[in-house]
Amino acid sequence: MSNLLSKLNSNTLGLVLLPVLVVPLVFYNTTLAMAHVWTVNETFTHGFLVFPLVIWLVWRNRSQLLSIRPTPEPWALLILVALLFVWLIGAAVDVEIVQQFSMVSIIIASIWLIAGRQVLSYILFPLLFLYFAVPFGQALIPPLMDLTANFTVALIRMVGLPVFQDGLSFSLPTGSWAVVEECSGVRYLIASFLLGSIYAYLNYSSTKKRVIFILLSLLVPVVGNSLRAFGIVMIGHYSGMKLALGVDHLVYGWLFFGVIIFLLFYAGSFWRDPEDSFEIAVEKDDLFIATRKNSQPLVFVVITFLLVVSFSVFSHHIENEKLRGLRSVALQLPESFSDWKYDAGRSLSWQPIYLRPDAKVSRIYSAGDDFVQLNIAYFQAQRQGAEAISSSNKITDPYEGDWKIIRSARIVQGDKVFTESEIKYAKNKLLIWSWYRVGEHEVASPYKAKALEAYNLIIEGRADASLLSVATVFDENKKEARQKLYDFWKKSATGINNELERLQHEK
Repeated sequence: MSNLLSKLNSNTLGLVLLPVLVVPLVFYNTTLAMAHVWTVNETFTHGFLVFPLVIWLVWRNRSQLLSIRPTPEPWALLILVALLFVWLIGAAVDVEIVQQFSMVSIIIASIWLIAGRQVLSYILFPLLFLYFAVPFGQALIPPLMDLTANFTVALIRMVGLPVFQDGLSFSLPTGSWAVVEECSGVRYLIASFLLGSIYAYLNYSSTKKRVIFILLSLLVPVVGNSLRAFGIVMIGHYSGMKLALGVDHLVYGWLFFGVIIFLLFYAGSFWRDPEDSFEIAVEKDDLFIATRKNSQPLVFVVITFLLVVSFSVFSHHIENEKLRGLRSVALQLPESFSDWKYDAGRSLSWQPIYLRPDAKVSRIYSAGDDFVQLNIAYFQAQRQGAEAISSSNKITDPYEGDWKIIRSARIVQGDKVFTESEIKYAKNKLLIWSWYRVGEHEVASPYKAKALEAYNLIIEGRADASLLSVATVFDENKKEARQKLYDFWKKSATGINNELERLQHEK
């Protein structure tokens, strides 16, 4: 028995792979949430390959890894516990990205605790690949769309063609174009980042070379995507808008991306390091090992497992407590807000996308010839798959919807901050202001909203939140449209907030 324990304690490879396999199983809700995004969003399909890839990268270095003696570091327990608390807060307020980044960090901290810094430093680069399993990067879409539109228009003007730009839309004499989410290049960027990181790890032994190549793998697709967009516009323009408009639009894009990646890797091959440079001698500090010779890695494996399971169980308890108070609710808005009156005969032919709200309403209010659409989605308790602050709630569907976002930015009106969006369908344009109401607080930023959600849950014991928006039509007179929205908001805010408070306190 003692021989078996001794072998288990000294099996560095097993001690490393154990957290990689066990932690995602214990935090299965977090893992399933990641896998769901991999399934429904093609941008993150690579997530299915990340864990097998990391296991392979560790396995291919098993001979060197097995030569390192695992030396647990108890003080790393503090880091592990801190990360577990971050994960718990993320789970309590349903911030999936926080849970997912925390889970990967917990895996790395567990290996640090169980096997020690020498083992961790040797396999740190492969372990960092685990972060590619986290579906992140959506926040880059708006700035990348702006960059692509502005860069493309600048290149068109450089070649001497007349072009009129309106936000993310621009027109040439031969036709009109618009940069939508698919054109942002975020898919190219993430794919290049992943492939570039793997290439750098496998072909360079120098940390400096690896970092430089990874930075290039981030820069090249951003520039390349703008050149791709310019090339597609030129093909469409000079073909009389017969080419690069349908499926061939996507085909040209991926072919161009393939060429860009090939050239990047081909250029990088000239600086490849010889294979013998990867065989780094394992340094062993005899004094350090001697002071830790009585440490038993399996003891810390058990401690880690118990901690992870305990936090997972407590998270389920919090979730059950939130769900226990759920009830059937309905929003009851007044027929008028001052001179703005409910108008059932009008429609904007547009509806925002809300995922599983407990109550929602969409109404048109008119004042003379002016009319505004009010949308409210109320969530009495934030939980998985039903939360106000979520990327699943959208102004419009960027892939299958008719309406396309052409601009989005923060705007200050009076003492309030809104997210102002412009959407377009054919020749129709809508100006939309949206914001969150978390408890009694109103904010435009989803990050501030999530922070307030955590504050409300922990300090005030409230888990309710709402997503609100007001919209109106406009042509080129954006100032007039803003005045209509602001006037409606001022006159309706008290009535809306009173109704949301009624839902919260009516048990």
